[in-house]
Amino acid sequence: PLKQNPTIGVISRWLKLKGIQYSIDAFKQVLERYPDALLCLFGASDNADYSDEIKEKLSQIPERNLRVISFEKNVFDLYQLFDVYVHVPINPSCEAFGQTYVEALAAGIPSVFTLSGIAREFIVNEENGLVVPFEDSKAIANAIIRLLEETELCDKLRVNGQKSVNELFSFETYIEQLQRLYSK
Repeated sequence: PLKQNPTIGVISRWLKLKGIQYSIDAFKQVLERYPDALLCLFGASDNADYSDEIKEKLSQIPERNLRVISFEKNVFDLYQLFDVYVHVPINPSCEAFGQTYVEALAAGIPSVFTLSGIAREFIVNEENGLVVPFEDSKAIANAIIRLLEETELCDKLRVNGQKSVNELFSFETYIEQLQRLYSK
């Protein structure tokens, strides 16, 4: 088929801290239920710290269900390819900021997250994303499947995710915060 469904997206550097290994293991579980699913991994690198381990895990997924891309400059449009987005760093502090959380929600993509970096400040489970425990492939798989099957939940996450981003990260909010800072 020209377009495989569903499409699960991951955009991340290939580092152990990013938790890609758990996303891959989760995808294998999703494949059992959705044999035509497609995993798209963006940010691939043959010489990253964790490349060999990730490649080993990817070798367990049929080629037809996998796309690995090193770089895409048009990131915002990239999110539109995904039915579900997954970003699951392995601890609360391994993301310095985590712009990808903001990008995914701004794009209106139902997402599965762990709470690392900026996500700890504004991601609320079942309100603007689905939050899973760190290093838990089964929970990631279950969250992906929920997003694929619960249309009302996806609609809620889309609306609330975009609203969260607009409220917290808009240019107007930035200017207001600067004005408050300098008026003290």
